[in-house]
Amino acid sequence: MLIALTPVAYAGEAEDVREFFSEFVKRTNAFDVGVADLYSPSARIITLRDGTDRLEMPGSQWKQLVIKAMPTAKKRGDTSRFEDIKVFAQGDGFRVTAIRTPAVKCVPDTNYHLDVVRLDNSWLVVEEYAETVSLSQCKPSNKLATSLEAARGALLPHLPLDLDADTRLEAVEVVGPALIYRQRLHTIAAAEMDLAKLVPLLRQIGVQNACGSAGMKTLIGKGATVRYAYVDRDGAKLANVDIAPGLCP
Repeated sequence: MLIALTPVAYAGEAEDVREFFSEFVKRTNAFDVGVADLYSPSARIITLRDGTDRLEMPGSQWKQLVIKAMPTAKKRGDTSRFEDIKVFAQGDGFRVTAIRTPAVKCVPDTNYHLDVVRLDNSWLVVEEYAETVSLSQCKPSNKLATSLEAARGALLPHLPLDLDADTRLEAVEVVGPALIYRQRLHTIAAAEMDLAKLVPLLRQIGVQNACGSAGMKTLIGKGATVRYAYVDRDGAKLANVDIAPGLCP
């Protein structure tokens, strides 16, 4: 709920929040793991991916993830540009809204917000909401686009292709800078599987396949994302495994 403050109080507090947010962005884009200290352990971190997949975690878990993920983010150049920044009084603190555009995705998030409160003379993030897409929509270079089409074209005459007793490669697509392998586990029904165990296994296999192939590793190093899109025998989605730049050792 937005609250009313006196003009003087609001102006002073709002300016403090703007400075806090500026520092937050600066440290995030500098891949400073210390940015994790700007989150409250009880903060709500909410991410909506592809308009349907909602992920929520507490600040304590998010802080651990930030520290772990920073080296990969730095390797990928995963910075964000924030524009049209606004500050509103809300509850016991303030809400910052902005248009956030990740450099590696090229899709503006017009619904981004960051909620902050003052605790012991310091501002802390108590909620962050962001929307993103799983596949980059950045335009690939002409060289990368040509390489992706060549990789796709080399497989097309052989499709569908049985990779093993359970896995059939049915299609290969190029979407922007992504090379998508559509695979059907034709002996498996999603309803019969423990997806909590199956999905991590598929991710492990996907990383091994992509990073273990010199050709695909080269494509990934040049900015491509390799996606293994798995469905079950009836076409129900099992998992999308994305190996993006920076994920191969």
